[in-house]
Amino acid sequence: MSLRQFMSSYLAISAAREYWTLDDAISAPKNSVAYLTQHPLIQQLPGLGTDLDMTPSLCGALGPSLVYLWIGTGGTRTPLHFDSYNNLFVQLVGVKYIRIYGEQETSKLHVSRNKLYGLQGNMSDVDCEREDYESFPGAKNAQYQEVLLFPGDAVFIPARAWHYVRSLTTSMSVNYGF
Repeated sequence: MSLRQFMSSYLAISAAREYWTLDDAISAPKNSVAYLTQHPLIQQLPGLGTDLDMTPSLCGALGPSLVYLWIGTGGTRTPLHFDSYNNLFVQLVGVKYIRIYGEQETSKLHVSRNKLYGLQGNMSDVDCEREDYESFPGAKNAQYQEVLLFPGDAVFIPARAWHYVRSLTTSMSVNYGF
């Protein structure tokens, strides 16, 4: 699908909502929630990079080793996981909720062994929106921080820090891995 089709078929329709609740996201038809995730779109369309700082000083002297765009409708989510690199996450358009657990909480977060997505050992079986403390009792005592990101806001997510992301509106973000 072309970027133009993605924008007209998904983003324009999603943007008609002021915000998305969890119930909105759950009850939305499957074909109305879409997410272009962790994609090197800037390498495919270099002109997009002219609107971004491609080497933010907060990423250190060497700059980022990867730059990914995240573009999606309201209601998208990224399950609880960690990355092996430091991450500067910048909100460009819309609003996102992020929950971050320190690496020291790993033993409480029930690392997934699911053969479909948990083989790297960086995904959790904990659902941050429907916490099931009976099935995942450690999660009840795991400490975390919450943040709402609005356009222009950024958050630093250290390597191996667990994080969960939910788009509350149609949104676009960029993350710099370093």
